[in-house]
Amino acid sequence: MAQKTWTLKECIAYGRKRSFKAEENTILNAAYIEDKKSIEALYLPQFNAVLNPSYIKNSPDYVWQYGVGLEANAIIYSGSRKKQELEKANMIVLQSEYNIASAQNDIELQVLYAYTDALIKREQFLASVRFYQNALQLRSDLSNNKVDLTEYKTFFETLLQQDWQEINALSLQYQQALLKIRQLINLENAPDFDIEEIPAFIPDYTTVTEAFPKAILADPAISSNEFDVAIATKNITIAKSFLSPTISIQGSSFYSLSNNNTGFQNYLGLRVAIPVGNLKGPNANIKRAEIYFKYHETRLKNQKKTLLNTMIFIINELQNKEIMYDNMLHTLNQTTLLLSESTKNLETGKATYESYLMIRNWNKQNALQTVVLKYETIAQAKLLDFYTGTTL
Repeated sequence: MAQKTWTLKECIAYGRKRSFKAEENTILNAAYIEDKKSIEALYLPQFNAVLNPSYIKNSPDYVWQYGVGLEANAIIYSGSRKKQELEKANMIVLQSEYNIASAQNDIELQVLYAYTDALIKREQFLASVRFYQNALQLRSDLSNNKVDLTEYKTFFETLLQQDWQEINALSLQYQQALLKIRQLINLENAPDFDIEEIPAFIPDYTTVTEAFPKAILADPAISSNEFDVAIATKNITIAKSFLSPTISIQGSSFYSLSNNNTGFQNYLGLRVAIPVGNLKGPNANIKRAEIYFKYHETRLKNQKKTLLNTMIFIINELQNKEIMYDNMLHTLNQTTLLLSESTKNLETGKATYESYLMIRNWNKQNALQTVVLKYETIAQAKLLDFYTGTTL
């Protein structure tokens, strides 16, 4: 069966659809929609069928009564409360969509780091294999020369064994890294899962002036907190509305059957409720709503400041990674030349095994570190795209 390779984009798309947290938030979203329906129902006319049997005994007389009928109640005025509560319910539904997007973004970020970590392990594995193969070739070349066989045999047995152990360790680490990606995106039954190289790219926005406005628009957490501020504003208005009169129409129609009187009883009235006297509770609710508004407003302002600092750090860190990677490439090239020269000297007897091994280890360490810096630079550039809303 052919091995299926996945791109970073495919892994992210798959993971966003199967995020556990996004799934949970989607369920909550359905509840918020039902909450909105409940609020709408509160301001519709309420009808109740009533059954009211009763028995009263006053010696020596008694009264029994059996009534059945319909009661109705409709709020016709409550200030702006109905409008504000419906708008608030709409906002909560819309806000929940951003909470789903935030959960999906969390998965996207985790997949990005897991994916680049897996690429590091794979390329380090391949680099170690190349060093192992070069060691095999060098052993073969030296076997034709007049060398101390005891020292020759001991050196290469130790060297090749060490290389092979490193290869096995990196192979296991790569498989673990692939497993982590699969677990993050909830991909099951994919034993042949593998990943592709990330193509060369340049971030769409590379300055704070360009990137920060895009990041504000792309961050669902900020959009969610903007709704928190708007909802808090509605809560203040709703709390104040409880100081306004509430006017409702009430009516009923009963058919009453008793030992004294039988017939219909009809009622229609207007109820006006005006808060008077103890207003401590309503005023406390207003004050609390104002405090929560201040809290959400401050949190949103601080969140935007934090995002600005994050964008500054990401861009500066990307520049640092690029410089470090270029410097490491230069160092790697220099040590590769030194290793080539040391190999020739070893073949001609002008270098010892110890001096060759020192340069080889130096070069190998540089090669492995170059791989790390390469993918850390790629991850940092992708991180910049992630924050500005560019599809990874």
